[in-house]
Amino acid sequence: MSKYSRSGGKYTGNHTTLTPFAAQVCDLLVKIKGVNKISPGLIKAGLKSANGNRKVKISEGGKGSFILSVRDNSSIQIVYIYTSNLNGTEVQIAHELIKNNVQVSFKKEE
Repeated sequence: MSKYSRSGGKYTGNHTTLTPFAAQVCDLLVKIKGVNKISPGLIKAGLKSANGNRKVKISEGGKGSFILSVRDNSSIQIVYIYTSNLNGTEVQIAHELIKNNVQVSFKKEE
């Protein structure tokens, strides 16, 4: 298994490969009590360089989930986070990421 693959425990789904930055983000989130499941999504690679500007955008996914768009230097990976406490877990996720020097933004549904 690759050092950027995750499975078992809170990880679910058929797609287990993570980008290096998404793996780093998920390793932080798996420790949060309110996070029930983490499901890595597809990777969109070959994007224009972000000049090392890595960031995470958090948006609501519906039905007790969040969608994290994890932007690495030349790729984006979608990661689905499932919880039973949307508001509390969103705050915990943002706090943990910011505490670890990850740039965070939010996309609220209109």
